[in-house]
Amino acid sequence: MDITLLLGAFLAGIITVFAPCIFALLPVIVGGSMTGDVHDKRRPFLIAGSLAISLIVFTLLLKATTLFIDISPAAITYVSGGIIVGLGIVTLFPQIYEKFILLFNLQARSQRLLGKSTGRGPVIGAIITGAALGPVFSSCSPVYAYILATVLPVNFNVAIVYVIMYVIGLSIMMLLLGFLGQKLVRRIRFAVNPKGWFQRVIAILFILVGLSIITGYDKQFQTFISEKTPFDFDALSSKLIPDSGRESAEGVLNVKLYKAPELAGIKDWINSDPQTIEGLKGKVVLIDFWTYSCINCIRTQPYLKSWYETYKDSGLEIIGMHAPEFSFEKNKVNVEDAAKKAGLTYPIALDNDFTTWNAYKNQYWPASYLIDKDGNVRRVHAGEGSYKETEQAIRQLLAEKGGNVPNEMAAVNDGATSSDKETPETYLGTRRANNYTGPTRLIQGERTYTAGSLAQVNNWTLGGTWNVSGEGIMAVSNSTLKFRVAAKDVYMVTGSNANAAIGVTLNGVPISQTKFAGSDIKDSKLDVSMAQLYRIADFGSFNDDQIIELTVPAGVQLNTFTFGS
Repeated sequence: MDITLLLGAFLAGIITVFAPCIFALLPVIVGGSMTGDVHDKRRPFLIAGSLAISLIVFTLLLKATTLFIDISPAAITYVSGGIIVGLGIVTLFPQIYEKFILLFNLQARSQRLLGKSTGRGPVIGAIITGAALGPVFSSCSPVYAYILATVLPVNFNVAIVYVIMYVIGLSIMMLLLGFLGQKLVRRIRFAVNPKGWFQRVIAILFILVGLSIITGYDKQFQTFISEKTPFDFDALSSKLIPDSGRESAEGVLNVKLYKAPELAGIKDWINSDPQTIEGLKGKVVLIDFWTYSCINCIRTQPYLKSWYETYKDSGLEIIGMHAPEFSFEKNKVNVEDAAKKAGLTYPIALDNDFTTWNAYKNQYWPASYLIDKDGNVRRVHAGEGSYKETEQAIRQLLAEKGGNVPNEMAAVNDGATSSDKETPETYLGTRRANNYTGPTRLIQGERTYTAGSLAQVNNWTLGGTWNVSGEGIMAVSNSTLKFRVAAKDVYMVTGSNANAAIGVTLNGVPISQTKFAGSDIKDSKLDVSMAQLYRIADFGSFNDDQIIELTVPAGVQLNTFTFGS
């Protein structure tokens, strides 16, 4: 368990109250503690506690399982907003609440659970208030998003510990706000009257906040706050996300050497008997983290095969560390079939429990760790690309060990091509976004974007209304994405299962009117019926400057662009 991330999660929970997406909810957070009996010190505890439980349950049900995968995020928003509106109505018209309580005998039940109330103020309203806020709070912290996206798929138990630490930090601040609100009200006589005008104003604020959540106007308020204040909450929160902990170095050997962790927790081996880092000392070892359904991993395989063939006799060993993204990838037979189909003959280890993945503090598929003859890591690379630099590093380490290094660099003979000018893999979510340009800053939440100029190749920009998360972007209305690319082929990963069609143009012309439409394009449209990788452009050979524009209907989520062959 990473102590740095544990502390970071706790601190992230504390500073979440300063997030722009929370500002619109402050009347509910503070007002929930100020309504009813202001002498009832349980109300802040009830709101904070029910918010904490709601957030954890929401994480478990909607983030950590597939039980509710078909539920629209909008439906959850409507429920949360509707509950808050309902609480405002019963606070504004307490006779409605009293009839409801008498009808279902809820007050007696709550008293049996929580003890007799110190006054007239009901406890159920406080519990419901906190519970309704859980789903809203779950999208307000980059650290929380990092835990869900990076830690949860690898180690469920550890991820839940991090989430709990985040919730503890958040709950402390909720308690502080609640008690401050109560203290303020107790000092103001006219505010103490549960049927007075002050309590009714708070009730109206509840209704307005609930309606803003339902209609999406809370996101516009969030955008206004983030643009008008110099405080960059996302930037501050991101600093709480731990880096790899590795020191950088110059050149192709890009990390300060450190002892390579031993291979651990391996369930089985393919193409080899069990291997160890200790047993491989004297060789140069390339550990390649991959999973067989990952298109990015597949596209690195021609280079891995070529390096293995060229440098194996000079002392290079490659170990394919297979860390499954999906449960079906844990099956040895499936991995064997995929390896055979790809022509992989080097040793492959099944790291089904991510034990070695965690030992190397890895976060990505694919990722490579190059180890010298003494068992020290000398180069680390995440993602595709930099093949020339990786091969140069292999050759340099082979020369260090005194191996007979071939004069010529390895050739890739199966049609794969690359270029130093090729557009790199591009992530669209804030957690790993790169090369975005535009007058409107890319931050989490819903906002309207104005397209910027694409001054350079690899730049991309947005137009229209998008809901941005750490992992991707979702169109809220008919919106556009424009990308200036250099590649042979253009692929896009979408996280949508909805039946929808994305319009595609190339340099302002419907792409099917050109000869460069990808295999998944029909009549200049891309049908996105499944969450998967789509091929949207095929230029036949490397092309150094093309502009692709997508017209994306509401509800479609885009995650990543990848390029190559």
